[in-house]
Amino acid sequence: MVRITILLFSLTLASEVYAHSLWIPEGNFGYEVARDCYKPLRSETLIKAISPNLLNLDRGKMAIYAKESAELRLDSLDCLLTNIKQTESERPIGELLTPSVQSGFQLEELFFQTEWRILLSENRPYPLTPSELSLAKQWLESHIEIKREILNLTIEYLTEKNPNSRRDRYLDLFTGYYGSLLRERDKFLLSLSVESYSSYTEALKQRKETSE
Repeated sequence: MVRITILLFSLTLASEVYAHSLWIPEGNFGYEVARDCYKPLRSETLIKAISPNLLNLDRGKMAIYAKESAELRLDSLDCLLTNIKQTESERPIGELLTPSVQSGFQLEELFFQTEWRILLSENRPYPLTPSELSLAKQWLESHIEIKREILNLTIEYLTEKNPNSRRDRYLDLFTGYYGSLLRERDKFLLSLSVESYSSYTEALKQRKETSE
């Protein structure tokens, strides 16, 4: 029973992380430190689109969310590098952390696939039409590509000899990637019919309430 509770907590935590603070799954090198370094978003969890409509994308609000996400990621990475204990291995800490970071990325994408299944579900009142399904596949491809860039940039930062000297560069790059994630999500959601959009976001809301 205890094991199940821990697992459910981990699943909820991972879904809340959703690519912001670095998350390392239990059993991987650096897990405990990463857990202590986890920093939650101050903003509300996004379920609906940020923008009012497709012709009026709210880039200002997206930029605020994106910068917060980028700052949280860098803060969690700095915390990890500062607090993790040096091992007897001659390999650099960043190199040792790479498999752990990749494992976390794979699980983050597993949770995104849960959202994807909700999106494709035929059990919702207004499932996607064939044209909307095509748009969904395009969104999925862009999401995977951007998240892969975030993963690569994370590993690059952890393996830098002096990452703080180039922090501003990484902040700008992470902010750009998170902004792209938000922009692509808004473009997809706002391309759906009103019925499909409402049906999908309501299903996400119910999932969030159930996990809480």
